[in-house]
Amino acid sequence: MNSLTESQRNAIGIMERTCSAVSLLGSIFTIVTFSCSSAFHEKPINRLVFFASFGNMMANVATLISNAYLNRLDSVGCQAQAMLIQWFMFADTGFMLAMAINVYLTFYRKFDAKRLRQIEPVYLLACYGVPFIPALLFLFIKHNGERVYGDATLWCWISKDVEYLRFASFYGPIWVVILITFSIYIRAGRTILENRKELREFESNIDLTSVNDEDASTTKRTEVSITAEASGSGPMAGRDPSWGDYMVRVSADNHISPGIDVASPVHSKTIYEHTSTLQLEPTRPQTSTRRNSARRRSFEFKSAAWSYSKCALLYFTSSLITWIPSTANRLYNSIHGGAVLVPLAFMSAFVLPLQGFWNCLIYTVISWGACKNLFEDMKGRGLAVSGITTSMSGANLTAGSHQRDRSLPWSLNTARSSGMFDCESVAELSRPTEG
Repeated sequence: MNSLTESQRNAIGIMERTCSAVSLLGSIFTIVTFSCSSAFHEKPINRLVFFASFGNMMANVATLISNAYLNRLDSVGCQAQAMLIQWFMFADTGFMLAMAINVYLTFYRKFDAKRLRQIEPVYLLACYGVPFIPALLFLFIKHNGERVYGDATLWCWISKDVEYLRFASFYGPIWVVILITFSIYIRAGRTILENRKELREFESNIDLTSVNDEDASTTKRTEVSITAEASGSGPMAGRDPSWGDYMVRVSADNHISPGIDVASPVHSKTIYEHTSTLQLEPTRPQTSTRRNSARRRSFEFKSAAWSYSKCALLYFTSSLITWIPSTANRLYNSIHGGAVLVPLAFMSAFVLPLQGFWNCLIYTVISWGACKNLFEDMKGRGLAVSGITTSMSGANLTAGSHQRDRSLPWSLNTARSSGMFDCESVAELSRPTEG
């Protein structure tokens, strides 16, 4: 089939606009949640997805236009649409490469989140600056008196007359980036497999190490007995037993067995005795503690690197879903003299506008805990505000109740924050100390 029918063009237009709207909503969700909650800032990959979302939004502005300007190729609308597609669709692939570079730096250069954040300006400049150059130049370049940007079947983009520019400035570089990314993941995959073996060995050995350390340690028990006597003679005979004479017996034993108590005789009629036992935690050898601490740090670092790699691989997979059908469609057009294969055209119209949606999906999956907390906070505040409105509509509110209602929206967050800090404090105290 050499061209699309009118009904097929309309169907493609509807598909492009629908997918663009879904993707646009996904990008807005990513930007809003990242901007409103610092919980999403913890993972470097979230920051890159956040930066990529602005480009996804601009690309979706272009794909929302769809094929509306195909009959007005010299119009500002057509030229602007073509420039946005050339610029921002390519930028998304650049962020995919940035994630792969982060994987390389994490595994082989031991970069942490702080050092990865320091090179993000370079990523931004490269991902948005490099594709901007050809996108802008094509506005002013003409071929045989015709503009470079023109009819590209699905929308305004590089015209069929200069089809080689599609591969030289767009699909060719994109697949070079994909191959570089793939090679990084292949190398990292071998390292990941080796690290996974070490992680499994660490998990299986850590329990045995803990048991051995406990066997080698000494358990001590200190027993304190307080005996109160109420004397039967003298002017204080009628006093309360709590005012009596005291006898303190202290015994310590390295084993859990009764101690030998030594006490002076006490003349009393009534004796009140209370015994408290303090069980001391075993102390572990310093050498073993330091060794385990070092191994645990290595374990945590490799686990974090593996977690980041899985997220970056998801992004890479979504890019393959986007670019394989669209590249196949353009190759078919080029090989067959501009002929259109309808299934490939529909697949391209479906996957290309969805870049923002895929990024949002990955962003949500890897930040699911932060998303749930954010939704719970929003729900809690909504219920609190509703409670305030209902309470204020009553006629018998006191000043105290007004004060409580005004503080209610923050009570849920305060409780949650307090709990979070408590957990962090417990984790900090339970962390083994060295030396």
